[in-house]
Amino acid sequence: MTILNKTIILGGSFDPVTSAHTQLIYNLSQRFDKVIIVPCKLSPFKISVGADTSKRLEMLKIATEDINNAIIDTFEIDKEGTDYTYITALHFSKTYKNLYFAIGSEMIADLGKWKNISLLSSLLTFYVVPRPDFPVGEKELSVLNSLVKYEIADFVGADGSSSEVKISVAMGKPDLWLDKKISDYIKKEKLYTQFVFVNDLYKRFHMKETRILHSFSTALCGVKLAKRWGVDTNKATIALLLHDIGKYVTREEAESLGVIFDDRINEMPLPVQHAEIGAELLAQVLKIEDKDIVEAVRWHTTAKPGMTKLEKVVYLADYIEPLRSFPTVDCLRKQTAKDVELGFISAIENSVKYVGKDDLYKITLDAYNYYCNKETGNEINEK
Repeated sequence: MTILNKTIILGGSFDPVTSAHTQLIYNLSQRFDKVIIVPCKLSPFKISVGADTSKRLEMLKIATEDINNAIIDTFEIDKEGTDYTYITALHFSKTYKNLYFAIGSEMIADLGKWKNISLLSSLLTFYVVPRPDFPVGEKELSVLNSLVKYEIADFVGADGSSSEVKISVAMGKPDLWLDKKISDYIKKEKLYTQFVFVNDLYKRFHMKETRILHSFSTALCGVKLAKRWGVDTNKATIALLLHDIGKYVTREEAESLGVIFDDRINEMPLPVQHAEIGAELLAQVLKIEDKDIVEAVRWHTTAKPGMTKLEKVVYLADYIEPLRSFPTVDCLRKQTAKDVELGFISAIENSVKYVGKDDLYKITLDAYNYYCNKETGNEINEK
């Protein structure tokens, strides 16, 4: 039902305009008198955009051509300086009363970082749209209640984000998260190809089709975890797509390519060596200088004490991605949906139970003691 005499602002990079965006715009248009779509020029939370301004605007025009009360406004694109929502709200509050601002539930965790959030809350009401895998639970409601005026939408937003589109383009499946007209436009303009390079690496390092599908599924799962943990999605995507790059490369083959291993690999059981091999292929052969990505690949199978959030993302995504099938995986997914840190710790506990403490690689045992018995101090002694 339309909220009379009320206007809602929908901001974002729209890079690209996904089917989730299109459905959101339509749903908002059915509930508000006017939907003002404000594409940003430079978001303070994003380093860059993938398509230039004219192409993002063209995609928005395609997406809104049949929605009469949706208006594309270039205020943020036209003005000087960094885009901040409070400046946008000040601008539109001069013309429109009863302003709302639409956000997805995945954005709640970062609301405390928004500039002048108190002023922003005095100018408008946040209209929070629940998104798949980003529930609005007690924790999220606590954040909202402490910071802003808000209403929860009476519908759930569709799945699919710009990060997932870029992964799907890389895997040759661009239509997964896009309406056909937008997909055709992206293909014509050859947009969002920054991760396509992984396909050459898959061929170079003998990746089997089943392992490529696993990497694709892990990446789609992992970018959602990255957003919930506040991890850079570009870094996460590269690490996720390449986490198993050493799966079919033997130590001897890697050494023939010039890789030098330290003594750690001699202590590793054969099933976990591929992570070490993959990390060193990235660092020494492919010359990837970002150590965060390399280390996330290195520890994605064994875990270790004191992991970074990126390392946790890759470890957990690899463990619970949708193609995985083992007795406790659904339980782990449900725990992760409630709390990503709980899901991560539960995955380590599950790994210990599956392998058995006596046969566990030492680093995994250390990780178990670090994360699972940290508070109690009841460490499991290595045999």
